[in-house]
Amino acid sequence: MITRKDKQMTNGTKVAEHAHDENVDRAGPRQVVRHTLTATEAAEAFALANDCARTYKHVDDPEFLADVAVIAHDLPRSVRQAMNNGRLDDRKHAIVVSGNQIDDERIGATPASWIEADNDNSRVYAFLVMIYSALLGDAIGWATQQDGRLVTDVLPTKGMEHSLVSASSEKELGWHTEDAFSPARADYVGLLCLRSPQMVGTTVGYIDLGDIPASLSEVLMQERFHTFPDTSHENAHPVVPRAVPVFEGCSDAPVLRIDRDFTVAMDGDTEAQRALSQLIAHLDRNVYELTLAPGDVAFIDNRNVVHGRRPFQPLFNGKDRWLKRVNVVEELRRTRPGRPTSATRVIG
Repeated sequence: MITRKDKQMTNGTKVAEHAHDENVDRAGPRQVVRHTLTATEAAEAFALANDCARTYKHVDDPEFLADVAVIAHDLPRSVRQAMNNGRLDDRKHAIVVSGNQIDDERIGATPASWIEADNDNSRVYAFLVMIYSALLGDAIGWATQQDGRLVTDVLPTKGMEHSLVSASSEKELGWHTEDAFSPARADYVGLLCLRSPQMVGTTVGYIDLGDIPASLSEVLMQERFHTFPDTSHENAHPVVPRAVPVFEGCSDAPVLRIDRDFTVAMDGDTEAQRALSQLIAHLDRNVYELTLAPGDVAFIDNRNVVHGRRPFQPLFNGKDRWLKRVNVVEELRRTRPGRPTSATRVIG
């Protein structure tokens, strides 16, 4: 993979005052919309999350889920403006808000696994990422992933160092569309960094349409590929999923649906296999690092780009990398076939 260091841009409170392009990180074709909170804005955002933690106790509380879209409008105007600008850009790669307050002492030790991570010390940050996400849509969870929690945790786990899921560390996490196997997959993957001592890079890969021949695009837009659930989805149904395209939508702004480790061409379809291999090589050439520091919250556009993570040496001393993660859909109703009732946000 080609590694390019992600260029930092900070605009502070000027986001709402300048043209949209001044808030976009551009290096060649890539686009990362950025906003940096002032200290006052960061304090306001954290206070809002703290109030929610005291009032609702847990982010899965139905009353909180009903209220959060309104609560989010109490965030500072500048961050609401920046995120709205990013929301309206249909070819962006990610929206990043930096400068959030992280109390390293308050969150305590990085847990040994996701099972212990949903605790009183870190729960305020689950509220914080949920409030930000409400500016973009509604959070969803998966019954097969981390007990159906809406806010999940990303951290290294002993025994999974070389696995193909986010609990890995020493092995690179291959790039992927989040939950590419499902039509109910997220439009955005939100990541709030609580701790990252090695400043491990999140990888982002994009399509350069000028480098994709029409003949290749035509094959990729046909239902000739299978994507399987990754092993983070416990007890996911083992049957072969129906064939789907890996490009969806219009040819000049395709939606990606691919997982480097879990997408295959249909058996015996050599043309589809060649096309998939070409696309994988193309994405490998167009990967860069989006490095999140503590206090950064990133919403990666799950339609425009794939994402993964660089390998790192875990510490297993309570100071390891730790992120809060949320899946967000712009239109909750489209996930309804996968949810038992309209009242639940959990698919499966």
